Amino acid sequence: MTVAGEVFGTEAQRALLTRGAYAYALLRDDPRFSYYGRTVGIATPESGDISLLSALTRLQGGSAYGRVPNADLARHVETAREQGLAITVYTRWEGGATVRDTARAILRNHSLPNDLTAEYIDAEAPSERLAALAEVALACGVLPPAGAVLRGQARPGLGLIARDQEGRAAACAGAAAYVHPDQTLGRAQCWWGMLSTHPDRRGERLALILGAMALIRMQDRYGFTQVFTGVEPGNAASEAVCRRMGLAPADTSVLSVADAALLPSGRMTK
Repeated sequence: MTVAGEVFGTEAQRALLTRGAYAYALLRDDPRFSYYGRTVGIATPESGDISLLSALTRLQGGSAYGRVPNADLARHVETAREQGLAITVYTRWEGGATVRDTARAILRNHSLPNDLTAEYIDAEAPSERLAALAEVALACGVLPPAGAVLRGQARPGLGLIARDQEGRAAACAGAAAYVHPDQTLGRAQCWWGMLSTHPDRRGERLALILGAMALIRMQDRYGFTQVFTGVEPGNAASEAVCRRMGLAPADTSVLSVADAALLPSGRMTK
């Protein structure tokens, strides 16, 4: 098993996740960098200029500025384009301490259908459980982070799936530490997301329920009191779940970049 643990997706995506895991093994002690199981990124533009971001991208296939003030976004997008990088921008949706209360209220009012069982991904979870999570996530265009993160081995993190009585995954969610603990918000805020639902099970609030469960578990296990996720503008379904969970758009964005020579899709995930 590599430092990445199990990796999934296309050949290019699996290679990307593996390179990202090895880059993190080298850079994990440097507070400028972020990692949540996909690739090593830079916490903010103040932590590293475009040449560093470009170098990380050429090395791994993809990288990101984790938090860019929207007032400066156009300038950083332009400099990334000048480097020949493919660009995807995600609005940062954030929630503070009140999201825990919102998640608890959701679980008081909603529960999984009787034919589904929630199963967490941790260090002891069987490989087929993680494979089931990857199957439903990839079917929705979402790239699962490396297994070593979802299992909480390389970084604080977890995965969660809901499976039916035949063992098929109906939905999944995940969360992980994001920036270095010495960074602003590093000990308080985690990444949360990967909310994916099989097309046959949509309309049952599964993403909302699993998202609430993952958020509470992440806070209980690791002490994170805040969460964020990146949503591409116009993704109404994801925006609706974020609002229900008590998150709101921040005045910052994630600037994700890719090297199309290593990642032909030009983006790491949906």
